[in-house]
Amino acid sequence: MARVTGSWERLCLVEEVLSDRPLGLVVGDTGQDRDRVCVVAKPDGQFIAMLDRCPHRDIALSGGLVKAGVLTCPGHFWCFDLETGRRTDEPSHAATLYPTRVVDGWVEAQVPAPAPRVSMREWLLAQAERAKDPEIGESVVVDGVMTNYHDEGSGPPVVLIHGSGPGVSAWANWRLTLPALAENFRVLAPDVLGFGYTERPSNPCYDLEVWTGHLLGFLDALELDRVSLVGNSFGGALALSIATRFPDRVDKLVLMGSVGVPFELTPGLDAVWGFEPSLPAMLDLIGVFSHDPSLLTEDLARLRLDAAIRPGVQEAYRAMFPRPRQARVDALTIDEDRVRGLPHETLVVHGRDDRVIPLNNSLRLLELIDQAQLHVFGRCGHWVQIEHAERFNRLVVDFLS
Repeated sequence: MARVTGSWERLCLVEEVLSDRPLGLVVGDTGQDRDRVCVVAKPDGQFIAMLDRCPHRDIALSGGLVKAGVLTCPGHFWCFDLETGRRTDEPSHAATLYPTRVVDGWVEAQVPAPAPRVSMREWLLAQAERAKDPEIGESVVVDGVMTNYHDEGSGPPVVLIHGSGPGVSAWANWRLTLPALAENFRVLAPDVLGFGYTERPSNPCYDLEVWTGHLLGFLDALELDRVSLVGNSFGGALALSIATRFPDRVDKLVLMGSVGVPFELTPGLDAVWGFEPSLPAMLDLIGVFSHDPSLLTEDLARLRLDAAIRPGVQEAYRAMFPRPRQARVDALTIDEDRVRGLPHETLVVHGRDDRVIPLNNSLRLLELIDQAQLHVFGRCGHWVQIEHAERFNRLVVDFLS
């Protein structure tokens, strides 16, 4: 489940909660989902609080029944495990749980902050900004977080998960991939929580659990039950996290220069995660990412630097990958037994001359995943999708087809 951040709200007295029925409450007047909460007593005497809407969003869960630690939705008769919020019969669907505590006989929950109200003038200005900025796509609310994403083409759904470079966004990472794949598939590319134009929480906690929860919430919000995943670098770890935890949600996997298996922090990755904004530093970083010297231009460096210093972006970035950075690598590592158990057809891609993520990562993934194949691009750094865009796109289209 995605971790919820917000304010602690006093909901009700302990004795007001019945053992067999949720207590529905309204905790605000914003008109947003977060105003509606239901409190449930668990068999062990503890309490949980949840968003008072089922995952289909049209039924109040407070009208349901509780028995033996399971809440039954009154509309769909879905059964939700009160420990995890997930459906007992189909774990890919889940209710939204909030952190809960008891203070002085009152049940309190950490309810998400309301999304800011936007005036018509602000909305019009935002639309104008969106029209001229290709990095801004569609938007959808995921567990209270306004999430920016791109949605092109039609056909079987493919979700592109970007890497973790400073100022990165889905568009910056996948701008050469989106139109090529959209000729055959419905291609979706979200800005991962904390990156790009997705809303950044006011009190963020960034880790694999949170990022995975946000991406699963994105799939749920768009009613995407099963997708193919293409993960780049850091995005590869997120793709592996989803595929190993919820294998039924994933069709095929593409892992490019992927994190997710154990490796020693490289000087290149240390430079990426330790980036301090300046034009010379961004020029140096592009040189680390790419093998092709023609990409090393001041225009590209200024473009990426401008993205990295937008308000709030660098602050969020520092919070994601603080020292010691080897610990951040380890925190993005998926248990190898779980990776070894993956049933999916998997295409592993790497640049032979990658200075950020070692080629050995992809060799290890090839060993672990039974249905894996590996393609290594020579004269290529960490930006396979940019340095060898046409060949990469053709390879991925053929594989996903």
